[in-house]
Amino acid sequence: MTPAVLAAVDQTGVDAEVIDLRWLDRASLDWDTITRSVMKTNNVLIAEQGAIGTSYGGWLADEIQRRLFDWLDAPIERVTGGEASPSISKVLERAAFASTEEVVAKLREISGERNDG
Repeated sequence: MTPAVLAAVDQTGVDAEVIDLRWLDRASLDWDTITRSVMKTNNVLIAEQGAIGTSYGGWLADEIQRRLFDWLDAPIERVTGGEASPSISKVLERAAFASTEEVVAKLREISGERNDG
């Protein structure tokens, strides 16, 4: 999702810090970087391509909430794929995975920008 998130930040112009957590190993998460970012921005948007039901981001949001609650100005937001299993069908795959458009919409929502279409 990193390329999609970077594209969404460019499209919206939202001043955002993007942290690439591709490794997703709980033992090696860089909590110092995450903590500094939350303390600086006071907001978190977790973007992940996979479906919400099989989400690593749910655990991550919970952990950030517990560790950094006092620094959050708003609930942690998430962008995930839909309620569908990944597939070899391009149509079903698009329904299952999150994309730049979903990240753009959520960034606009978080920043207070109206999205009229």
